[in-house]
Amino acid sequence: MRCEENVQRLDVIKNLRGKGINPYPHKYPITHNIRRIVAENRDGIVYEDDVTTAGRVFAIRRHGRTTFVDIHDEGVRLQCYFTRDHLGDKKYKFFQKFIQKGDIIGVSGSLFYTKTGELTLLVDDFRLLSKALYDLPAHWYGLKANETRYRKRYLDTLLNLKVRETFVMRSKVISEIRNFLNSRGFLEVETPIMQPVYGGANARPFKTYVNALNETWYLRISPELYLKRLIIGGFNKVYEIGKVFRNEDIDTKHNPEFTMLELYEAYADYNDMMSLTEELISTVVERTIGSTVVNYGDYEIDFSPQWRRVTMYDALREEGYDVSAMSDEEIASMLKKELPGGYNRGLALAKLFEQLCEDKLIQPTFVMDYPKETSPLCKIHRKHPELIERFELYVAGMEIANAYTELNDPILQHEFFVEETKRRTLGDEEAHQYDEDFIEAMKYGMPPCGGLGIGIDRLVMLITGNTSIKEVIAFPMVKR
Repeated sequence: MRCEENVQRLDVIKNLRGKGINPYPHKYPITHNIRRIVAENRDGIVYEDDVTTAGRVFAIRRHGRTTFVDIHDEGVRLQCYFTRDHLGDKKYKFFQKFIQKGDIIGVSGSLFYTKTGELTLLVDDFRLLSKALYDLPAHWYGLKANETRYRKRYLDTLLNLKVRETFVMRSKVISEIRNFLNSRGFLEVETPIMQPVYGGANARPFKTYVNALNETWYLRISPELYLKRLIIGGFNKVYEIGKVFRNEDIDTKHNPEFTMLELYEAYADYNDMMSLTEELISTVVERTIGSTVVNYGDYEIDFSPQWRRVTMYDALREEGYDVSAMSDEEIASMLKKELPGGYNRGLALAKLFEQLCEDKLIQPTFVMDYPKETSPLCKIHRKHPELIERFELYVAGMEIANAYTELNDPILQHEFFVEETKRRTLGDEEAHQYDEDFIEAMKYGMPPCGGLGIGIDRLVMLITGNTSIKEVIAFPMVKR
């Protein structure tokens, strides 16, 4: 059926070209887009002057000598009224023969309200701007095959207003994050996406090859170590919003290519980062939806400060597990699977927390003070040497943010990197690489520093009420 339709529309194009008509003209000057027309013409009041606009044909309703056409642009609909008496016989016949659903047309004329109160454009003239070779699919509304929607997102955003609104909201969220940080003296910067040594997180990378250097490089798993180089270089407040790549899971919460906000502030610690995170997210939520309360699935989530703070050990204790009194054997027996690189108490406790606590943290909650083995880039806790000054923010059972009091001791950083290297040799592919150049930079002196990373995609999920990360990424990864 689609093949027959394509052949028929190709014949239309051939016919048009034979008449000397270009079905794909270079330009069409409009005076008002449809969104503006609809917004400014309300309550029976219309422009006195004629307007020229453009849109995609979504519906054609023919009634002999008259035809009503719905055109859409930027998610807004305008009804157009084509009449033989007004256009003349030649133009009306051309419209009837050559204009079809899916085509993009330009129209000009005067606005009026029908007897039923619908704003309508009485068309004086029109022009074909792009001939569609396919009709718009009628079955798309309510389509259940999500993977088809993700593969053909161009149709999804055309035909599903909610999907379109999600991506408009995503843009607003990122814009408000920038406004917030810029107003507080942060400088937006760019760091390399391709890196000779990947770091900043525990994750498996994507590899690439640089022909000019004859070297294997990596797509970044985090911009962290380059942002810290800028802190060392005298920039006291920096941030970056950009793509990171982790060769890992694809599910409702993970996409191998995703968007992160990372920021660093000299002379701050993880307590300052908690305050900043709370203020940033609550402000962005309120500015984008007009409230700090979000409906997400079965939950009503309140982002208004103050958010709960709990240590990881206390969170486990609340679930009935006093891990400080448990043996390594008891902890190991509770893990769903063995840890890569062999048993490590700190990593085992973190994994146990994920199993037992994560999905129960619905309202915004800062989980603090992780075992020191969970990150080689974080400062040792000032009161508890077996811990680090780290927190993660959880909302609706998802990790949304991760932050540290950053390690700025180059000698200790070297030791931690060496330990990570040992874990790699034991089979932990996600252990941190040794970054010699970063250690070299630290030796010139890195100020005390607080750092924060926020997953933009998951934050947008919360704000828009979407429970799958694929709904907030325009083109999520799907199998070929």
